[in-house]
Amino acid sequence: MLSRAKEHFDAIGNYYHIIDPAGTLPEIERAKKEAEVLNDMPNSFPSAFCYVMRLSGFTKEALAYESKVSESTIGRYRTGKVKHYSEKNVVALCVAMHLPPWLSFALIAKAGFSLAATREQQAYLMVLSCMYMRSVDEVNDYLRERGSDLLSQVAA
Repeated sequence: MLSRAKEHFDAIGNYYHIIDPAGTLPEIERAKKEAEVLNDMPNSFPSAFCYVMRLSGFTKEALAYESKVSESTIGRYRTGKVKHYSEKNVVALCVAMHLPPWLSFALIAKAGFSLAATREQQAYLMVLSCMYMRSVDEVNDYLRERGSDLLSQVAA
């Protein structure tokens, strides 16, 4: 009989898709690569955002389409031409890139916020922990059912 982990390997394997797309690395190697990615992540949000976009293979245009965050906003985030980053937009960008929780939370910290204080932030925390392989539309459906504010809603 298969273990639950083996039975659901596709879902579990997706957790490492950024560092181990083929799903062939032993656990210790995945841990080393995860630490390497986090150690190499730049300190500023704009640079870290560009770094994560490269890792996940997204162009600005593709990310705008998937996240429903405008190309102009993504451009401003990449260049640092904003004073504050929208929690909703950053969460939408993480979901659209299907970032695993460890990478989403690192990027969010670079944006200058954490997710735990408010009801909305707790919903985003759950989304990033459990729904990061879903589309932004699916996440918005969940948030709507929960009575929470939706992530970005306008297609780029």
